[in-house]
Amino acid sequence: MPNNNTKTATFLLKLFLIINSAIILVPDKFKGIPVIGLLLSAIFYFIVNKSDKNLNLKLFRVSTSFFLVLLISISYSENTSYAFRKLETGLSLLAYPLVFMLLYNCKEKLDKKLIETLKWVFVIALTVFLISTFTYYFLTEPHYTFKSTIIHYHTLVDLRIIGYEIHSIYLSMHIGVGILFLINSMSNTQKTNILYHLFLLVLFFVFLAILNKRGPIIALGIIGIIYLIRSKIKTKAFIYVSALTAVFVLTMLFIPKFNNINRFKELIDIEGLRTNPNSSTALRLSIYNCAYKQAIKSPIIGYGWGDVKGVLDDCYQDENPNLLLKNYNTHNQFLSILLSTGIIGLAVFLFYFYYLFKFSNKNRNRLLFFLLLYFGLNMLSENILEREDGVIFFSFFINLFLFNSEKNTDKITEEL
Repeated sequence: MPNNNTKTATFLLKLFLIINSAIILVPDKFKGIPVIGLLLSAIFYFIVNKSDKNLNLKLFRVSTSFFLVLLISISYSENTSYAFRKLETGLSLLAYPLVFMLLYNCKEKLDKKLIETLKWVFVIALTVFLISTFTYYFLTEPHYTFKSTIIHYHTLVDLRIIGYEIHSIYLSMHIGVGILFLINSMSNTQKTNILYHLFLLVLFFVFLAILNKRGPIIALGIIGIIYLIRSKIKTKAFIYVSALTAVFVLTMLFIPKFNNINRFKELIDIEGLRTNPNSSTALRLSIYNCAYKQAIKSPIIGYGWGDVKGVLDDCYQDENPNLLLKNYNTHNQFLSILLSTGIIGLAVFLFYFYYLFKFSNKNRNRLLFFLLLYFGLNMLSENILEREDGVIFFSFFINLFLFNSEKNTDKITEEL
């Protein structure tokens, strides 16, 4: 029979795992509390349930390698105060690998049932956030109709509810992860429950269309193609993907948009890049040009984690002063790491992705593979690891699935 310490440790661990899965519902200034709580509960659980095996330091080293390189770069950053603010934001890159390394070494590990529960907690929390915020805007904005709420929803989530602001691109990424979780769960569920999955999938695709953010949408499209190829174009998979794609395309075509602007048109509007230098695509090209120019001036070790903003601002002043108005970062995680830590840091980061892709294939963890691919594709247009909205849910789920991927792991007892 488990003693009181075991019961308490199990309860606290389960509680904080659930809160971290639903962290989108936690107010912004309190988001660090669930991370710290999970770390402390994992340490307590480790003390109570420690096994005789050695800690899996290899996975831990790989998981934290690029964070440690970023940490070292603070030593040659001139703007150390800004560097330490970024460090505070990125601490989950160290905390979550430590949490799941400790749990990996326990006698009783996380079982598939609990991991499936955590995925559903994320999906349900995201559903609650989407429906409740949309309803709130519709009911409280004095001059908004249902149509105008749809049109302005992407701006409202970023500005309207103090304490729960989230950039629409990052909300779109959350939706993309929710879609991946639902599709993964569909392959392991009974036919009678498929309707619930399909309803939530349609809901998520509709909100993805409302937000209308190109990066997350394109990333999902690429993953859909790869999923079909890896499934060897099975009839069932093809029917589901085709039906959901049709729903999404129709929603994108007919849903009302701000000033009726089709943001995807910018991608092929070459003439528009010249006539409208302040378009989203034109601004990104200017940012990438600055990042490239500055990177080649310090290619080996970069400028340090705290100095990237200042280095970019110097270039923006000459390249396009309009970029200074909104404090733009590189809008590309790989370029940001290159500027921060040079070729050395970028090589470590790319190795991290290579190792995790290889690991997911070896252990037949398709969900980890597609999550990595999804985040990697979004990193081509966003600095996911430098915003709290991105880094926490990236690090939590990647490490959750990474440390629980091996085929021959012991399962945690029903107590958890």
